[in-house]
Amino acid sequence: MSRPRVLFLHAFPLDCRMWSSQREAVEAAGHAVSLPDLPGPEAEPTVAAWADRALRLSEDPLAVVGISMGGYVAFELWRRAPDRIAALVLCNTRAGADTDEGRQARNDNLRLLHEDGVPALWERMEPKLFSRNAPRDVVSDAREIALEQGTTRLAAALAAMRDRPDSTELLPEIDVPALIVVGDEDEVIPASESEAMAQALPRARLERISGVGHLAPLERPDEFNRLLVSFLGEVDG
Repeated sequence: MSRPRVLFLHAFPLDCRMWSSQREAVEAAGHAVSLPDLPGPEAEPTVAAWADRALRLSEDPLAVVGISMGGYVAFELWRRAPDRIAALVLCNTRAGADTDEGRQARNDNLRLLHEDGVPALWERMEPKLFSRNAPRDVVSDAREIALEQGTTRLAAALAAMRDRPDSTELLPEIDVPALIVVGDEDEVIPASESEAMAQALPRARLERISGVGHLAPLERPDEFNRLLVSFLGEVDG
């Protein structure tokens, strides 16, 4: 298998610009990268459609780096094309589907989005996405990206996350190298879920980044990049 292309899959409610630091680090290490925006130009409301579009970006084997919503797409990629996946990096994400409570929260956010707009949705989400000590410029930059997404794209993403399938049963068969990264102050997905996911994956390693919330690559890019580039080097070896 040739050296994998690194496919970055971003978090909600952002776009691929959240990976700018990681792109620079990975390209400096000699990897080709792909950075699709989700849900894409047609705002398809299913993770299956997003995965199909990502697979059409290139014919290369893929090292998939997915955070939160991007992790949901990573599991769908494995479901559809396991032979294309050379490695996985899963950050602050979960394999399970939404609970009934989680689905209701998505519907509440959809209602807020349609009634009050993107700024209101961001104001609801921001405290859960970052640690209390997150750099203010990082939070401000993320807010700017979120406000540029528009109601249609964010509504499609919320629907896709709400309706995604449970991928827990896939974990024991994902027999490629996997790096699980967790921010220990994540208020969206508890660290215990990442620990359980790492135990279920046959070839996974768990790494914790202290003092960061749900968007660990934004809050602590140097530490995340170090873990990512080191892991990719192991995959290449």
